[in-house]
Amino acid sequence: MKERFIKSKERVKKYGEVYTPDWLVKDMCDMLSKEGGAWSRLDETFLEPACGTGNFLVEILERKFHLCKDYKDGLKALSTIWGIDILPDNVQESRTRMLNMYKERYSDGINEAARILEENIICGDSLKIMKQWADEEE
Repeated sequence: MKERFIKSKERVKKYGEVYTPDWLVKDMCDMLSKEGGAWSRLDETFLEPACGTGNFLVEILERKFHLCKDYKDGLKALSTIWGIDILPDNVQESRTRMLNMYKERYSDGINEAARILEENIICGDSLKIMKQWADEEE
């Protein structure tokens, strides 16, 4: 299957939406230290401020699943991954992809997994959201 880099020229023009190819996502994730680093701890958190359809999110989840012993670990893995996108269809696609990954591995905790994804993968303008977070900290 050929990878898609854009959904439409209009979306590129209006939102600057261009997808990172899977091979580049993997290469970038490989740059993080494997020993004692991001891929050695289940509780390591990740935020993707422009998650699109979830290319980085699913790669991160896949790597975290290698640390999981059971569905409770799978839920913990999900709870440490956060994503924001400005387009609602991208948010839904990210959630669906991640939930499907969870379902492929575990039959327990599916409702909890869906709830986590509803809370952690959100629709919004990450620049405005992060400014709001910074203002709230002050």
